[in-house]
Amino acid sequence: MSTCSAVATRLDEEMLSLRPAHIYPAHTPLHLMPSRTGAAVSAELGGRYLLRFLMRRQYRQFSTGSPNVNFTTPTPYSPTEAISWLALPNPAPRDFVLFLDPNSIPEVRGPRRVLLGGGVEYILPNGFPVSALIVSWPVPVV
Repeated sequence: MSTCSAVATRLDEEMLSLRPAHIYPAHTPLHLMPSRTGAAVSAELGGRYLLRFLMRRQYRQFSTGSPNVNFTTPTPYSPTEAISWLALPNPAPRDFVLFLDPNSIPEVRGPRRVLLGGGVEYILPNGFPVSALIVSWPVPVV
């Protein structure tokens, strides 16, 4: 029996394998994955968005974008399953998600398997501009 998160992850892996996209192993250091434009990643994802999951206390933290490294995924997860599939460091549920348009993000690395998780991640080494936000606020996830 598979959870919805397992099915969603497997579908994303299948979609990426048909592009073809190279999914890097989990232990691949950031500097060994080539820097790519968000436009290239958008094409790889078939125009889908990147998702940045947030804890409740982070609700207002990204309203103007972020200059810091951010970890994103194309895969939708429930608030509690995001913790294990993305191997997140804080066990608090991710009650909100930001939808990011890769076309507005200058630099993206990945995709890479999530170390000790199971999901697929794209890393934004220099964060993302406010223009990447599809919706200007975090959307609740249930």
